[in-house]
Amino acid sequence: MYRIWLITLLAVGCGRDTAMEPPAVAERFPRLSHAQWESTVQDLFALPEPSGLASTFTPDPQLGRFDNNVARLGMSSGLWRDYQRASELLAERVVVDTALYTKLAPQGTATTATEFIPRFGLRAFRRPLTEAEIANYAALFATAPAVFPGHDPAKGGVRIVVQSMLQSPFFIYRSELSDKVGQGGMPLNGYEVASRLSYLMWNSMPDDALFAAAATGELDDPDGVRTHAMRLFEDPRAKAQFRRFHYQAFSIAEYADLDKNATQFPEWKRELGPMMQEEVLRFLSSVIENDGGIAEMLTSTKAFVNADLASIYGLTGTFGDDYKEVELDGTKRAGLLTRAGFLARNATLTEPDPIHRGVFVNMNVLCRLISAPPVIPEDLKPVGETNRERVTSITGPGTCGEGCHHTMINPIGFAFENFDAIGKYRAMDNGVAVDSAATYNFADGRAISYGNAIELSRSLAAAPETHRCYTSNVLEFTLGRSLLLSDRMIVNDLAARSLKEQLSIKELLMTVVSSTAFRVRKIEKRSEP
Repeated sequence: MYRIWLITLLAVGCGRDTAMEPPAVAERFPRLSHAQWESTVQDLFALPEPSGLASTFTPDPQLGRFDNNVARLGMSSGLWRDYQRASELLAERVVVDTALYTKLAPQGTATTATEFIPRFGLRAFRRPLTEAEIANYAALFATAPAVFPGHDPAKGGVRIVVQSMLQSPFFIYRSELSDKVGQGGMPLNGYEVASRLSYLMWNSMPDDALFAAAATGELDDPDGVRTHAMRLFEDPRAKAQFRRFHYQAFSIAEYADLDKNATQFPEWKRELGPMMQEEVLRFLSSVIENDGGIAEMLTSTKAFVNADLASIYGLTGTFGDDYKEVELDGTKRAGLLTRAGFLARNATLTEPDPIHRGVFVNMNVLCRLISAPPVIPEDLKPVGETNRERVTSITGPGTCGEGCHHTMINPIGFAFENFDAIGKYRAMDNGVAVDSAATYNFADGRAISYGNAIELSRSLAAAPETHRCYTSNVLEFTLGRSLLLSDRMIVNDLAARSLKEQLSIKELLMTVVSSTAFRVRKIEKRSEP
């Protein structure tokens, strides 16, 4: 029993500090993720709801923090067959369904190759077709009577062109073909910027306004990009996108399937995990919607709770199944790190887990990497009256874990000892007053001392490392790739502004999308850090 507990606690180590992944080559042809493919075909054909076809695709590997990272979006023979099958099913559906066909081909049976191909091709490929492409698709359109004799020629032509274009690399990939050199790379043209913007903000293809802006040159300068980014940001789809960002950046998926000791916590039920997910995602969305920044994310007392969560937070009043906005006790709670989801996820069946709480903050809030754990002695047994004493007995001074646990991990984790295994506040542990005071040393030797999680959260909100870490996550998600060494400059500049000017998260994002990092494709070669 002790062995299992120790493996859980010591399954971490300490390593070098970094705010960057090893640099990667920026791709010219990022493939659509399955979610992007699904939303794109829904918008392309004005489907009343998602097609559901992407759920049958060969899954992408779980690489990196974010699911839009181009490194994970490869192609396999199985996935290629999935695309072929889906294109055939969609093409058939849109010509058989009168409502969909009318939207796709307003001319109806009078639709011609000359009228249909350039208009549909612009939207499918997210750029104007070349004359050679138009000619090739027109020739394909003309073969429709032989291929689909059951359709009239116009519908058959539409079906065969749609089926073909959906299998084209120019649909499946977001091609960036601009090759003019300048601004430290290759500036993207308006259509390429439009795609970057729409897939960032909406996870889907550009709308008509973005296509028009690309055609008129509005997206060729930072101000034009910012103007359209602001417009897209106000759409509900952008809110959903940044829920996805936080869901992945803070590993909120891990809250879903938590379990606790039913004897010690009779109020616990499996449904609380998804409730905790929803609560924290609503909280993080509210920070963005109210022009909050990184500091508010770590210090705000605003919360969204239902009856079950209100009980965990010790709130009085009337609550039901819906999520109600409340203010938590500012002497006990502050921001993301004192929310029940984070606390319950980083806990055992019965006890708080200061090691995993400390690891999470180091890796996900400060971007300070934790390396492999040391070899665990077979006869190691924790001793002490309190949870803190037992953890210190096996990872504190004089133990095998002293090097990183005692200096990096434990000081952060101990700040949360006031919260039990389901996230409830507690003042006592096994009849002893909780000790949540500690001192943490940053990589550069600076130290912060705090008495509890509230003071720690405030100190983290004022730390350059916190702003640099969050900014690097925003940039990685925005660009859809691991960061390059040359990206350090924008990360450092934005982090410094975020800290000094208390920039809102929205302003951070707008600064990124109007920067050269977003508007110019890098041509940097892979190198080691």
